[in-house]
Amino acid sequence: MSEPGKLKQKISVWLEDYWNITDLVAISVFLLGLLLRLQGEPSMGYGRVIYCVDIIFWYIRVLDIFGVNKYLGPYVMMIGKMMIDMLYFVVIMLVVLMSFGVARQAILHPDEEPTWRLARNIFYMPYWMIYGEVFADSIDRKTSVHSKPSVNLPSKLPPCIPGAWLTPAIMACYLLVANILLVNLLIAVFNNTFFEVKSISNQVWKFQRYQLIMTFHDRPILPPPLIVFPHIYIALKRLCCTCSKTHETVSACSSGPAEGE
Repeated sequence: MSEPGKLKQKISVWLEDYWNITDLVAISVFLLGLLLRLQGEPSMGYGRVIYCVDIIFWYIRVLDIFGVNKYLGPYVMMIGKMMIDMLYFVVIMLVVLMSFGVARQAILHPDEEPTWRLARNIFYMPYWMIYGEVFADSIDRKTSVHSKPSVNLPSKLPPCIPGAWLTPAIMACYLLVANILLVNLLIAVFNNTFFEVKSISNQVWKFQRYQLIMTFHDRPILPPPLIVFPHIYIALKRLCCTCSKTHETVSACSSGPAEGE
């Protein structure tokens, strides 16, 4: 495979590697946090929070080193393939989740003002229901008190919500589809991906090891921030080579007419 010549082609080839994208995001988030940390309060506090989020990307980057291990390397590839499978699953799950979340929120809170908290409530409870948190105390919410009024109770009771009895029925259908059907479908897809990679685990390990070795073979010896010195050396070396080639070309051109005479 030939080396890309144009800068645009080099950038496209560089972005084809997911680890390079991780590096780009991690460095960009770090620079953003650094700029905020150099400011006064409250920007300094926001910069610290961005630092805390940025460390997640750097820890994930360590997984690339596991590729040289015969046992951990195939598992890293399995995780990558399963993440891609899960993205398609999330699209289907999002449709099912929104269908239940919007209906539930509209029935139980018909007069709520449109705010960002309303959008958050549409996804909040249905999402955690996928993991088994069904919020049992709020499944059948009672909006009226069916007992004799007393002196301590207000004279006017809150009105009943029309169609509130539909919420438990819709929730039962949602849990049936989300928790039983879709989650087990995702597990089956993961199982298929596991056996596909497991059957070629030896080839996967050899390829990942070769790729990692060649990646570090082409990089400078010193680590950041000392990496700037090898880059300066490479730039000066190329500049000297360019100057020497130019000098040889000029010498050849000047000696050519003299020999012809």
